[in-house]
Amino acid sequence: MKKSLHIDLDYVFDEPISINETKLQPWLIIPKGELIRYHNQPAQACLQQFDGLIGYINLLDLEIQTAIAIPVQVKRADIHIFYVITDGEAIQIRDLQQEISYSISSNRGRYFYLAPGDYELLVPAGRYTVVNFYFRGSIFRDGNERPFQFLHPLIAAYRQKDPNTFCSIDFRVGPRTILLMKAIMANIKKGDLDSEVNILWGIKKLIKLSKEKIFEEYDKISESHLKSKEAYASIKQAVAEYGQDFKLSDIAMRLNISKDYLHLLIHSYYGQSPHELKINFMLDLAKKYIVDGMHTDAVAYELGYSAPSSFTRFFKKRTGISPTEFFRRNNQ
Repeated sequence: MKKSLHIDLDYVFDEPISINETKLQPWLIIPKGELIRYHNQPAQACLQQFDGLIGYINLLDLEIQTAIAIPVQVKRADIHIFYVITDGEAIQIRDLQQEISYSISSNRGRYFYLAPGDYELLVPAGRYTVVNFYFRGSIFRDGNERPFQFLHPLIAAYRQKDPNTFCSIDFRVGPRTILLMKAIMANIKKGDLDSEVNILWGIKKLIKLSKEKIFEEYDKISESHLKSKEAYASIKQAVAEYGQDFKLSDIAMRLNISKDYLHLLIHSYYGQSPHELKINFMLDLAKKYIVDGMHTDAVAYELGYSAPSSFTRFFKKRTGISPTEFFRRNNQ
């Protein structure tokens, strides 16, 4: 694949140096890949590159004492994946044509459609590894992009040769992503026909893993969270129908869970016990009825009390004032 993204490290570091002039070691190694080293006190950099028929790989390692801006030129529109491996701050990719910056936080990744033009890689002080894969958007065809909704705007931009930059939602880089990147690097060798197969395999795997990461972080709701929402709604509905005249054990039975698990769910996700939740729902309903002008006897009946005095004691204990006083204060 013809090189289309050019990282101008010479602008920051002057000329490359020999291997013995820097102590910075690359975080990942591309066997037999091109490795260029730079050293300009107090900054060091290593750039590895691999040109494949299907995709291009850049591995940029940086150790810098002050923030730098690295010029980047894009010659042809492609779809890119950028990963930032660091314990430091976020880096930014700045589109100089649109004057827009896109952030990639520590140990996270993001997809970009980069149109031809000038960009900058803005890197704060610290130790960073920036992994960049880019590939032709034409690998998506015959509808095979349908499962990857987070990439649809980028693929559309690629097909339309859009002059604007687009980026995906960001996602976490975890152990599986790192192991996959290491496997890709280990299996590619210059002049080896199998390297083309391995790069395509790796890009497909990275895209699928990215989809999974995005689903886990943004879309997936755990089974317990779903059950807690169901329990919350069930208690609220029971209060609306029966007031205080129902048992929480009946709610647990209806949900096919134990009363202890019901307590765990509500406390974990709503910070209170099921009984406290029931009381709060009752108070909210009682206040609404009172403000609407419903007589105390009728409110007591609606909330399942056999005697208005019992409801009045409940309300005063929880609010510090009687239903009559609450009505007066809220209807002045």
